[in-house]
This record gives sequence, structure tokens and C-alpha cells, in this order.
Amino acid sequence: MRTRGRWPPTPGPGIPPPRSPFGAPPTRWPPPCSRRPPCSTSTTSSSEGAWPRRGRSFSTRSGRRSRGTPGSASCGACGWTRPPWAATPGSSAPPPSSCCRTTTRAPDRPGPPRRSDSIQGKADGVYFQYWDGTKPAYNDGADGLEHLDYVLWKARQSGIKLVIPFVNNWNAYGGMDQYVRWAKGQYHDDFYTNPTIKGWFKGWITHLLNRVNTLTGVAYKDDPTIMAWELANEPRCKGSGNYPTSSGCTTANVGATVTAWADEMSRHVKSVDAKHLVSAGDEGFYCTDPGGSDWTDNCGEGVDTVALAKLPKMDLMSLHLYPDGWGKDAAWGTTWIKKHLADGRRIGKPVMLGEFGLLSKAVRNPVYREWTDAFVSGGGAGFLYWLIAGTQDDGTLYPDYDGFTVYCPSPVCTTITNASAAIRGRLPLFPPVADDDTAVTTSGTAVTVDATANDVAYLARIRPETLDLDPATAGRQASLTVTGGTFTADASGKVAFTPAEGFSGRASATYRVRDSLLRWSGTATITVTVKPDPGAAIRLFSFEDGVQGWAPGNWQSDAGTVAQSAEWATDGTHGLRVDATGGGWFGAAFPEPADLSAKGTLKYDIKTGAAGTSTSVALQTGSGWAWCQSTWGWQNQDGTGTVEIDLTSAMSCTTEDLKDVRGMFVWVSPGTFHIDDIRAE
Repeated sequence: MRTRGRWPPTPGPGIPPPRSPFGAPPTRWPPPCSRRPPCSTSTTSSSEGAWPRRGRSFSTRSGRRSRGTPGSASCGACGWTRPPWAATPGSSAPPPSSCCRTTTRAPDRPGPPRRSDSIQGKADGVYFQYWDGTKPAYNDGADGLEHLDYVLWKARQSGIKLVIPFVNNWNAYGGMDQYVRWAKGQYHDDFYTNPTIKGWFKGWITHLLNRVNTLTGVAYKDDPTIMAWELANEPRCKGSGNYPTSSGCTTANVGATVTAWADEMSRHVKSVDAKHLVSAGDEGFYCTDPGGSDWTDNCGEGVDTVALAKLPKMDLMSLHLYPDGWGKDAAWGTTWIKKHLADGRRIGKPVMLGEFGLLSKAVRNPVYREWTDAFVSGGGAGFLYWLIAGTQDDGTLYPDYDGFTVYCPSPVCTTITNASAAIRGRLPLFPPVADDDTAVTTSGTAVTVDATANDVAYLARIRPETLDLDPATAGRQASLTVTGGTFTADASGKVAFTPAEGFSGRASATYRVRDSLLRWSGTATITVTVKPDPGAAIRLFSFEDGVQGWAPGNWQSDAGTVAQSAEWATDGTHGLRVDATGGGWFGAAFPEPADLSAKGTLKYDIKTGAAGTSTSVALQTGSGWAWCQSTWGWQNQDGTGTVEIDLTSAMSCTTEDLKDVRGMFVWVSPGTFHIDDIRAE
């Protein structure tokens, strides 16, 4: 669910109220997107606040990060659970009932810091470390580690076990590059080799392990709520782009960087805390084919997952799985899982699938079933997925900023819950799981959905001929008329929707299906979006006569600058160049109100440079200065493309709102970009 909001964001501490970019009284933007997180495991300067919202990141071939979740994701947004761990001999970590990573993902921001020497700034006013003039110091107070105290206290009450990384490889919450900046280093991998930085990091680890929780009175190193420590979240030779990679962190010197660092740090952790499990926290990249073409096993990221797991003080083998960001597919993901499980058995270490995600909702349910089946049957110790979400304090759903969100309850959540029961030893005698389906068509055009294609059955098969379009009515209903049109199911499990004459908007039907053991599934929803007749496009901005009023939102102190440019254009000879210093919202008021209610898509062309960008659009509607925002997307670096926003399904505006649009803003991440031909079709 997307939330309507008002512009601009609420000022942070010490920041004066901003002016509206359109002359109206300042209100609020972006819309409130979540409860504030109670924790952050970052290293970050205390000199500044951090808003507005930005995108979560995932690992790409280049080492850059790209997702869409804002920095306000709540701690505990993670996959369900795991069985008692097959801990290494001598480990006293108790069998957890469930587990959760406390790392909350803020967007990564390549480029220079926004102010002072801070990489990211405070996370919603919270910071754990700061620079005291000579070295990093620790914030043990109410806007610091007391937040993590609360997370541990609440997790203990809820029967959740935590997996806590000591630092992030990426920019979120400062990460490794914050240490490099404090040390005035030159390379991202200085974090692994610089003696001063390593001393600071050991000091942070020692401080955290010896900390006594203000709510429970238990030292972290003695707290069974913590299942495991991760040395870092996704360590690599490459970071988010603030600093380059040195020539020393190469294929030929893998053992001298990440692995050597992990050996030293894991020994340090165990010297202070012998009770908890330790993992490298890596993504599972291999060094089995140096110089080969597959970047996941050619040592190119400076990571050798087998060497890391074999370290004497390392208790777990780690892997993550994001085929979309890695240039792979779902079938490759299954092989990736099986390969790590085989290696874990060979070296005698339990395997933890610390994160996984797939963007396609159309196939997510069967793919997650396949991945978790492979993991459970192969002897995996435990898994977590990115990311579980539910209702916020205001009763709305946490927004799906990065496309990976799984809401609970939902069909995919049920499939994951079944897998968590199976990994504990329960026989998979579960009823089938019917999954939600979506389709898009234009006014007056029928569309067909293969509704049962992404449904799953256990020890049985789906019987598509049993699909019932009205579970509340006795018997099987193969046809259902709703506001907007008619749904009709055939014996193969395909459902056709015929829109009513003149209808545009969304129509939905709920269905269930049986398996070959005659068990009914839960219900799933088929949602069809009917776009209005697009007609002629409305061109909103073309930049042939200048920047046409475009500027960074004036509530932002360091978003960047804009200029008319002939370097790249798709409509005419000029476009808009955006030099986004810190990243932010850029836009302008329309010369006159625009009626977009009959349009289906808002588009703009974009050229990226060395960095990619998260994408989102905000529209100001009506005379009351209300705003609505689109979902988040991503444009890869070094390319051109068209950002397309579905006005009927990807915006929080209603059709009535779109009749009177007064202005727009687009989000641009740090870097240099060219934008042109903004239009509604």
C-alpha cells in the first residue's frame, strides 16, 4: 500500500522548517513510511540528521548497490525461522526458536559525504559511533545503543534470536567507509588492512560484546537472545563507490585481505565472547576459477567463501542469494544453494542462508518453495529472506520500496512458514498454497491469467479444474461478475477477465483450488488493472528552452544542481543535466494544472553515468498541496532507459486526484544523470 503524504519532510533536530518549492506553506513529504527503527549497527558521525527516504540496495556485478527500501525499515523485518543449530563442538549458543538480522537497510549513497566527515549521517536521529576528534567513540545513550538494548529486550520477549553484523560493507549507516574516512584512507579495502582501523574495529567489537543491557542487566556476550555475530554484512573488496579498490585486494591476494581480516577478527570475537556463533556474513562468492568468466566464482570480489568458513574460529558458512542483481536466474539460485550445502558438509560447517530475494511476484511463490526445499533437504541449518513486512503503527502496510517485500499474512508468507516448519522436522503435509496474481490490460480488452501456475502443492499436485472463483458460495463457481467486468475460469486453471464497457481501474476476484489429495488451499486474489485509453501523450517537460523551473527541493541542503544540457536528449536537442551531490528530490511546478486522469503511464527518459539511481516520482495534486508518490524502481549505471510509472497501480493517487496535477518531483541518487521528455501517455 502506498501512503498519501504532504510535502516536504519533517525537519530534523536543529534544521529550520523548509519552504515549499511551490510557494505553499511547508507541509510534509515524503509520506510517513514506517515506524522508526529501534536500532542501527552502523558507524556514523553524530554531526547530522538523515532524511529524506531513499532506496535499499542489492549487490550487483560491479559491486554497487541498488534497491528501494528507505532507511526507516524496522528492526526485525526478516525471514521467519530456523531449527536448533548444528553448532560446532563447544559452542554454548542455545537452540533458537527463530532468528532475525538486526541490520536495517538504508539506501547506499555513492559519492562524497553530505556534510562534515560523515558517510551517511544519523539514522533517524540514532547513531552508535562518532568521531571525538582523535578516534571513534561510542554513543551509549538514549539516541544510541539503548535502542539496541530495546531490540534485544523485545526479541527476548518474542522468542526471536538475533544475528547481528558488526559493520556494513555498504554505505548504509556509515559502514566500512566511515572508518576509512576517519583514518583518511585511500581505498575501501583499507578497512581490512590498515592497523589503525583494525584497532578501532576491535575496540568497537569489544565495547559491544561487553555492554550490559540497560533493560535486562545481561551483557551482550552472555545474552542467549543473540544467536550469532557476523563480522560484517556482505564483506567485499569493493564498496559503494566512496573509495576505489586497491591493487592489493585482487584475485592473487585474496588471502591477504578479506580472509586474513576475518581470521584476525573472528579470533578477537572469540577471545571476548566464547558463547556465541560467529559468521563472516559474506554472500558466498567463490574463488574456484580465478580469471574465469563467472564473477561469482572467479575471486573478483576478493571473497573466498570456503576459505572464510574453514577458519578455525568461524562457526558458520554464509551465503546470500539475489539472482536479479547478480545477472542470474532462479534455477541458478537452486544450484547456488546446493553447491554451498555440499561445501558445508565437506568442511564440516553448518550453512546459513542469511538473505534471499526475488523480484518477480509472478513466480516468487514456487521459486521460494524450490529454494527452501533444496535448502531443507540438503541439510541447511537455517534461512532468512529479505524481507518480511506487515502493518505499521498507523495501521497501513509497510511500503514495498524495493520490490522484495513479502507481507504477512499472504500466500508467499504461508509458503515460507511451511518451510520453517519443515526445517524443524515436520512432515510437509501442508494444504496447497494458492498465490496472488496480477494482470494489466487496456479499456475494452480482455486479458487471461494463468492463475494456478504459481500455486504450490505438497506431496501432491494442483488440480486446476477445481479452481473456485467464489469460495464463500457453495459449490465451484467458474464465473464471477464484479464491478468492472467478469472473471471466467477454464479447466486448465486459466482465468479470463473481460472489462465492462468504459471501465478503467482495478477489478479483483478471490479464488481457491484443491490438490490431488482433495485439500483446499487458502484464498488468493486475482487483480486486474484496466488502463484508460491512453490517447495522445501530454508532454510535461522537454527542456528545449531551459530548465523550465526545475531545481532541487529547497528543504534539502545538499541534493545537487540542475542545468540545461545538449550532451544528451531524446526530444529535440536539449535535456536536463542533474548533478546530484547528495541525492534527493528534483522537480518543478507545472505552468498550469494538468489533467492526467485519462492517462495510464508517466514516463521520462534517463541516461546514467558511473552510478545508477533509485527512481520514484511525486505528484502534487489539487490546490491543497497534497502529494502522492510512486513505488520505487532502479536504473543501472552506464546506460539509458525510460522510467515508466503506472498511474493506475504504482501511484497512491486516485483518478480524481490526477484530474488536477500541479507539479512533480523525481528522486535522483548521488551521481550525474541526464533526464528528458517527461510525458504522460
